[in-house]
Amino acid sequence: MQLGVLLGLAAVLGAIAVFLVYFIGSALNSNDSSTIDELPEKNFNHNAK
Repeated sequence: MQLGVLLGLAAVLGAIAVFLVYFIGSALNSNDSSTIDELPEKNFNHNAK
């Protein structure tokens, strides 16, 4: 019983760790940092004169 609980907790913590590593790694994508977005074609700021 205790071994099953230990293995279950280890599996849950491992799944959380894989989830965090995947999403933090995709947020820190170094290839995306070198691209520059194009300027928008239209000015949506209606308060500008």
